Amino acid sequence: MFAEIHIERGRIRAVLPCTIGTIVRTETDSYEFPGCHVSPGFVDSHAHVVGLGERLSAVSLHDAVSLEDCLSRITSSITDGTSWVRAMGWNQERWSSNQWPSRDDLDRCSTVIPIVAMRVDGHAMWVNTAALRAAGIDPTGHTGLLIDDAMRPVWSALPAFSREEVREQILRATNEWVQHGVTEIHDMDVAPEWLEPFRELAESGHLPVRIQSFVRGQDREWIEAGLLPAGGELHRIAGVKLFADGALGSRGAYLRSPYSDDATIHGIELLSVDVLTSRMREIVDAGWPCIAVHAIGDAAVRNVLDAYDVVRGLPDGRDAILRIEHAQHIHPDDVERFARLGVIACVQSTHCCSDATMAEKRLGADRLPWSYRWKTLLDAGITMTGGSDAPIESSSVLDGLRAFVHRTPYGMQSSWMPSERITSQQAVDAYTSIAHHAAGMEYRRGALRVGFDADLVVTSHDVCEYSDRIGDDIRIQATFTAGRLRYSA
Repeated sequence: MFAEIHIERGRIRAVLPCTIGTIVRTETDSYEFPGCHVSPGFVDSHAHVVGLGERLSAVSLHDAVSLEDCLSRITSSITDGTSWVRAMGWNQERWSSNQWPSRDDLDRCSTVIPIVAMRVDGHAMWVNTAALRAAGIDPTGHTGLLIDDAMRPVWSALPAFSREEVREQILRATNEWVQHGVTEIHDMDVAPEWLEPFRELAESGHLPVRIQSFVRGQDREWIEAGLLPAGGELHRIAGVKLFADGALGSRGAYLRSPYSDDATIHGIELLSVDVLTSRMREIVDAGWPCIAVHAIGDAAVRNVLDAYDVVRGLPDGRDAILRIEHAQHIHPDDVERFARLGVIACVQSTHCCSDATMAEKRLGADRLPWSYRWKTLLDAGITMTGGSDAPIESSSVLDGLRAFVHRTPYGMQSSWMPSERITSQQAVDAYTSIAHHAAGMEYRRGALRVGFDADLVVTSHDVCEYSDRIGDDIRIQATFTAGRLRYSA
């Protein structure tokens, strides 16, 4: 929409008609954007801030087209002073061979320097012999591939980032997000030691976006660290994050029936219903307002819903914000219960574009219609938000909007399961007004309304003007968080 927005002390004080585009007036400055439209700032409802900061500084394998391409990039990164190599983003599904890599492959880069390369989904780790030995794992006969919980010894052996390194990663990542019009991020699986750098950056005024931290709870880390919910204008400790299963690409997503391309595997149940319920009782009893659980496979989604059913029966659980992160593969029998329990589906639309070919192989034709089913969720009355899962996918909201509306996999020309496409207005809502419901902030954000926080994005075109497409010519012109200009094209 075209509008003139007046801002005082970080809040919207007036929304006036404007015929020429967008004008934003603060106490000290006036900004004019002729022909441009203003919307509530975008929210990335599922991302990993430190992870994106690491991706921007680590060896990137995200666009590697072959095993040899990966090995070349890793070898080129090794210098005389290298003690460990961290790489991210390999995906064997994009290689012509489709073959999983091995320890022997990575040993060609080095047998002395430990090398740790994360798969694109973050749920599989590829390591060399030196990394196995550093983690206390006998390399004899080991493939060099570790899935989900099996990765823990290597994570423990990796040198921890210093506070200054974490600070730099946060700034590197958040300064990229504001270029995409993002004013708030729901940061998932946050390590307790990262919270202090976030707080320092927020209080010093250097944090360009709002951060809602969902702290680690898989091993009850929040209890060990003595964490409780805490509020701030730019940084808020909002909830606890759990994992019910792994990822589809690494065959760790927990399915009710075996994988179509490997009948010996159902995936990995990381937390049973009983353990999930026990963890959730602790979280609710401690006064946390929000629980977020990673669940991709239909068996994992059902487990989480079973646990959430118990939570809804608790006095303190009736009003809790209950989220399922990803919700990629949902059995038809669970859609109605998903809605009845008031569970929020926090999805990442670009996963559909990346996963289509792989998902067809993993799930088979009969189960495929249960996957990435956004219109089905909305039609059932389920609240659905949009996120990126960066660094797994691009942090661009425009990419996410196009994936929701176009549903065109990378390298293809037509929509994939087009009946699940949603409108541009529904897609924008998932990244704005609806996203704030997933953190309990809808009472003060997500609308251009007097008294609401002045979190704004200015775009070259109206992102809601198309019913069935998001134009490739849309550009982010400016981002305002808490009334301050954080980015200008």
